[in-house]
Amino acid sequence: MRFTDIRDHELPTGRLTIWVPSDETMRQSDSAAIDSRRPSHNQHGHIAHAMARRVDPDLVGIVSDPTGEGGRSAATGWLGTRFDVPPTSAHGLRRSFETWMRRHETLCSGFRPSGTADGTAAFERFTLPPEDVHLEAIELGHYDDPLALADRLDDLFNASTDAVCWPAFAFAAISSAKATAVVLAFDHLNVDGYSILLMAAELREFIDADREGRPPRLPAVPSYLDFVEDEMDTAGAATEDHDAVQCWRQFLGEEQQTPSFPLPDGLAPGSQVPQEATCTTILTEGEAATFAAWCRVAGVSTTAGFLGVLALAFRRLDPTTQVSDERPFRALVSTHTRHDDRWAEALGWFTAVAPFEVTLSGDGVPLDVLPHVDAAWSSAKLGAGLPMARVGSLLGRPIEPRFVVSYLDARHVRGAARWADWNAGALIGDVGPTDQVYVWINRMPTETYLTWRFPGNDVCRDQVQAVNATMSDIVHDIIASLATTDAGVSVLSAAIRDLPSSDPAV
Repeated sequence: MRFTDIRDHELPTGRLTIWVPSDETMRQSDSAAIDSRRPSHNQHGHIAHAMARRVDPDLVGIVSDPTGEGGRSAATGWLGTRFDVPPTSAHGLRRSFETWMRRHETLCSGFRPSGTADGTAAFERFTLPPEDVHLEAIELGHYDDPLALADRLDDLFNASTDAVCWPAFAFAAISSAKATAVVLAFDHLNVDGYSILLMAAELREFIDADREGRPPRLPAVPSYLDFVEDEMDTAGAATEDHDAVQCWRQFLGEEQQTPSFPLPDGLAPGSQVPQEATCTTILTEGEAATFAAWCRVAGVSTTAGFLGVLALAFRRLDPTTQVSDERPFRALVSTHTRHDDRWAEALGWFTAVAPFEVTLSGDGVPLDVLPHVDAAWSSAKLGAGLPMARVGSLLGRPIEPRFVVSYLDARHVRGAARWADWNAGALIGDVGPTDQVYVWINRMPTETYLTWRFPGNDVCRDQVQAVNATMSDIVHDIIASLATTDAGVSVLSAAIRDLPSSDPAV
């Protein structure tokens, strides 16, 4: 499953349908009582940003038309997924979507403006009882042009994923005689990237169960809203002496600046430019398994290994110093907060951002680099012990990410072995003009690839391609070197044993 722009994803042609809350459900949401459970620190900052956008007259009312007919909608940075199911009726999909929403309380909960407080816009949470959630279908016509369909869906999803309107997500399907392609989009308020990967198997089970007239075979999941309450209590009790605060204080130093993209990006200071997204395979799963076995023998996690290779790639490409000079690689790293197994399949925004810094030379040997990277990764995990916004509050200044790295291993997600059969894919929406750079290292059942979001100019694009190629070269050099020693051959044998069978059980 690849995280790509919707225009880079092969969509089928056919009849487009969307599902929206019924009029009665919307009336219930307007009058629903306040839910005292708080937004997370992630959600609070995200909602505040969404509300601030409303002061721009060009953006007011962008969600008034969920069909996307009222003109181009502002980019929201939505996250989405698509997958195929057998030809399914609109009523069958409606029932499945409703049942799935009721499974995840965060989808039944939203935020609405509630006036002002201390001169800024205020908001409140409400949560609908599951039995009050009902959807209805809207037919949007037949599409023969995949690009026109992608444009329509992108606009629809931007119009339907506003953090302070409920629902902050959209359900769509493209129907043909051969199959039905389900396409969903969500504001970040409700989901993280891992949540996106959970959806195909869950919804396919609900759709199959509805068609077969049986109960779905899925375990119950706890509510993200309850996770947030626990997280907020822990964060609220933290003081300036907390390990996470100390980690951030040392990382930010006197300049109090988060790191930017480590290579020349072709931007003038303060530039805000349209973003571009790319997705590039760097390893097969066999190659990734070999690299992971090499990391284990070296005594570090695969996460640390990939972070080390990325850092070394940037260091080798740095044009500002001699290759042998030691220089820090600095970034923010995104990591999950699903530390308790009970949250493993819950839908929500289970991520934290932490500081990462390791000093390397461009001619460093990967094996020698690993202990330094592992120590930096251990320190970063301490920095992730509190939400970044809470750390900023304790430090007395906001922390604004500019260059963020993430590693995700999704091989063991429910249904991952069937993603290729289902034409499953993950989608990322445009975030609008910015100077930020994000890179996601994604290890999937069949490949490891890098998804980037970066300023869309030639200079930055060339740098991204160079990092991809250099990372791939470093790992392939490691793999090639293993065949030259007895210890290396043992690593290769271990990697082969770890590979899934060619015909995985389903």
